[in-house]
Amino acid sequence: MELQWIDDFLALCQTRNFTRAAQARCTTQSAYSRRMQRLEEWLGASLFDRERRPVTLTPAGEEFLSRAHRLRDDIYDARRAVLSVSSHLEKALRIYATNTLAATFLSPWLTKRELRNYSVVVASVSGCIEAVKRGHADLAMIPDFGDAEHLVGLELETIGEDRLILAQRRGAARLAALEDDMLIGRLMVYAPGTHYGARIGAMLAAHGVRLRDPPVCESASAEALLAQVEAGLGAAFIPAILMRGDKAVRCAVPDYFDIRYKILLARAPKRKDA
Repeated sequence: MELQWIDDFLALCQTRNFTRAAQARCTTQSAYSRRMQRLEEWLGASLFDRERRPVTLTPAGEEFLSRAHRLRDDIYDARRAVLSVSSHLEKALRIYATNTLAATFLSPWLTKRELRNYSVVVASVSGCIEAVKRGHADLAMIPDFGDAEHLVGLELETIGEDRLILAQRRGAARLAALEDDMLIGRLMVYAPGTHYGARIGAMLAAHGVRLRDPPVCESASAEALLAQVEAGLGAAFIPAILMRGDKAVRCAVPDYFDIRYKILLARAPKRKDA
């Protein structure tokens, strides 16, 4: 199996259209279709019902979807963990953090504690949690949207709060707006399987809001989306903690579009003496 096949699969799950999925993956439809066929051949089952419009998942496709997000995260996190372990630095503390928190919240937190010897590993939310549970990390800094089921068994400390906000470039013409139950405009979204993307999708679904047009961009990186927001290329949900300048502002949308979350510090529970 190739990693790009998983990303191809997730793109089609999101768009339910081969043409749009191929465009999102920056390839031709014929090349994209061949890669999807190779994935199905490798798995030994058809993943999509191509006769229906929009394209729908088969039972085998539903089963693979439940695992595909984790497979992709595990592959990337495994690489980061191996690189970290191979370091020659004698580490007193190993800290895992998501990319956004590592780039913003982590440094002030470290400064207050005056740590002298530590290692920072950037990983997905699931990768951070798994690292703590497996003993590969002493601490993990993660966002929490109230779905604590995956955090069961860990000691948790709330160390901050933030929110995702739909933002656009300051001074730009209206790039995104809500009209009835349609979110319209030049929208940029998170890639399938991302933690932020799942929360945004759940919020929109809870309020019956749909996207009128296909997104103009897709990325797993909040930092990459913010750079494009600041360039005036579209609107996207951005963690407020990243918007430290004045180039981006909140779009004129209802208050429920703000998705609040806590910043948690997770660690394995202390062992009790026998």
